Amino acid sequence: MHPQVPTELIDAARNGGSADVERLLEMVWPDAYRLARAIVTQTQSAEDVAQEACVTVFRSIASLRNSDAFRTWFYRIVVREALKQKRMQTSSTALSPDAAYCEDRSALVDLYRALGVLSDRQRIVIVLHYFENLPSREIGRILHVPDATVRFRLMSARRRLYPLLAELNPSLKKKGEEIYAV
Repeated sequence: MHPQVPTELIDAARNGGSADVERLLEMVWPDAYRLARAIVTQTQSAEDVAQEACVTVFRSIASLRNSDAFRTWFYRIVVREALKQKRMQTSSTALSPDAAYCEDRSALVDLYRALGVLSDRQRIVIVLHYFENLPSREIGRILHVPDATVRFRLMSARRRLYPLLAELNPSLKKKGEEIYAV
């Protein structure tokens, strides 16, 4: 999460301070939206997902037993809401660029086209690992899967992404197999 949410604020929100919950939600909203946007691919749907996740946090923060577990708990809520939204979408749509992710819009288009071919499972681990900078252990806790499963999904997603990105960006072809070492 960017920036780090103070434990004191999480504790205050857990103890029923509605102003504290609102401040907490203001801090985590950008992370909720960014993660949702990467999973559901449509701006309006991502806003809906982030909003639903924040409503869930508002209603359930008192049940959080440990403030240190907030980040994992929060990401789990966002991922669950995003997957629920994806299941409800009747038509498959291509990813569209959003300026919130990248200054170079051409690179952004390439990235979203490539991410669009990944399965939901692969896309989620890529987003959590590279966009949110989470280690595989924490991603595993969020998704309720073993660390090894997360690492396998990352590896297989990279293998699918590299040829697509290399095709879209010829400068990657010069680097050869280096992407597999990431």
